[in-house]
Amino acid sequence: MSMLLVKLGQHAHNLSERIALTDGNHQITYAELPNRIAEKAAQIQSKQCRVIGIQLDNSADWVLWDLATVAAGIICVPLPAFFTQQQTQHVIRSAGIDHLVTAQGLIPSGLRDTVDLPQGTGKITFTSGTTGTPKGVCLSQQDLEQVVQSLVTVIGADYASDHLAILPLAILLENVAGVYSALFAGATCHVYSLAKIGMSNPFQPDFQQLALNLTAKRISSAILVPELLRGLTYTLMQAEVRLPDLKFLAVGGAKVAPELLCQAQAVGLPVYEGYGLSECASVVALNTPAQALTGAVGKVLPHIELSCEEGEILIHNPAFLGYLGSAHHGKFATGDLGYVDADGFLHISGRKKNLLITSFGRNVSPEWVESALLSQPEIAQAVVFGDAQPYLTALLVPLSPQVDLNQAVQRANHHLPEYARIQVFHPTAPFTLADGTLTGNGRPRREVIAKQYHHLLCEGK
Repeated sequence: MSMLLVKLGQHAHNLSERIALTDGNHQITYAELPNRIAEKAAQIQSKQCRVIGIQLDNSADWVLWDLATVAAGIICVPLPAFFTQQQTQHVIRSAGIDHLVTAQGLIPSGLRDTVDLPQGTGKITFTSGTTGTPKGVCLSQQDLEQVVQSLVTVIGADYASDHLAILPLAILLENVAGVYSALFAGATCHVYSLAKIGMSNPFQPDFQQLALNLTAKRISSAILVPELLRGLTYTLMQAEVRLPDLKFLAVGGAKVAPELLCQAQAVGLPVYEGYGLSECASVVALNTPAQALTGAVGKVLPHIELSCEEGEILIHNPAFLGYLGSAHHGKFATGDLGYVDADGFLHISGRKKNLLITSFGRNVSPEWVESALLSQPEIAQAVVFGDAQPYLTALLVPLSPQVDLNQAVQRANHHLPEYARIQVFHPTAPFTLADGTLTGNGRPRREVIAKQYHHLLCEGK
C-alpha cells in the first residue's frame, strides 16, 4: 500500500483536528481526508477508469483526485493549464487517457484506444520537450514517495507547518516536493486558485498579490522557480515588506545566480537552492537549513546514487520507468554538467548540449553567463550565443524601457573572465511561452530564439 496513504491514516488519528487542505472555499481536516479520498476513489473504480487526466486549477479537489488515483491503483496524468490545446490533445492520445477530471467532474475523454505503459506506472508527467511536443515520463508511486521520504528526512517536519502551492499542481515539483511532502509531514497545504495568489499567468505574476498571500496566510514553506524568486525579491526590496513566518523557500527548475540568492537572503527570504529532474521523480539534491552552500544545489538526497563522468552528471538509480513508448534501464545521463565537491555538495555548470566553444577554443556554458546577467536588476531575461564565434552576444529583455542595459552588462562582465564577457548585446521583446521561445518551465528554446533573431546574431560576423 502507498506509504503516503498510510501516513495520512496515522495523521487522521494523531492530528485529527489539523487542517490538511484549504483552498479558500473548502477546509479538510486530517480526520476527514481519508474518507474524502475514498469517496473519489470509489467514483474512479465505478467507472472502470484506467488512466485519468487531471485538468483543474489548483484546489483541494485537485489534490483529492490525485490521491484518489493512488488509492484506486490507477494512473494519473496531470495536465498543465499552460499547455496549448494541441499539446493537451497530444498528451491525452499518447498517454491513453480515458477519463478527465475537469470543473464538471469525472468525464469520459472520448478516447477508446489503450496504450501500452511500463508496468508499475502510477503517474505520467509531461515535460515541455525541446521541440514543443510534450514528452511523457512514466513514474511509479513508490519512487515518488521515496523522494517525499528523503525530503522530510533531510529538511525536517518542522519547516512546513503551512505550505503554499505557488506553482501549478500539474508541475511535478509542486505535486511531490510541495504537497506530498507537506502532507507526509502533517502540515496544512494551502492550494488556492492560481488567480487568487497572483499566478493566473505564471509567466507574468502579480508579485504584490503573491507577497500579500504569503503574509496573510502566515506561510512557512513554498517552492519557486528562479524568475519567481527574482520578482518576489525585488517586490520586497521596493515595498520594504518582510515575510517573518517563512522558514523554507526552495528554488529550482533552472540555474540560480548566487547574487540573486544573496539579494533574497538580504530581504529575509530563507531560500535554499535545489536540483531535480522529472526522470528522478523531482528532487535530486537540495540545500537545507542544516547544510547549505551558496553556489551549489545542495547535497544529493539519501536514496540517490550519482556520479560525474567526463563532466556530465549520471544518475545510477533513476526513478523513471521509461518515456512513453520506450522503457529505460540502467544509468540515466542527465545532460547536465557538474561535479560533487569534497564536502559532498553538488554543483551544476550548465547543459552539455548548450556548451559554447568560441573560435578561441574556450568552453563557455551560456547558463553561467546568463546567470551573471540576470543578477542585474535591469535585466528581466537573457539568452547568450557565441558558438564558433570570437565573442559572446546576448539578447536581453530589459525590465523596463528606461533602464541602462549598457551599465548592467558592464557590471555583469566585471564578474566574468575576459573570454566569457558579453561584447555585443541587443534588446529584444520578452521571450514567452505563447511565441514558442520559452519551454513550459520558463527555459529558453535556444534554437527557436537563434532562428528568430538570426539577423541580429549575424551582425558583425
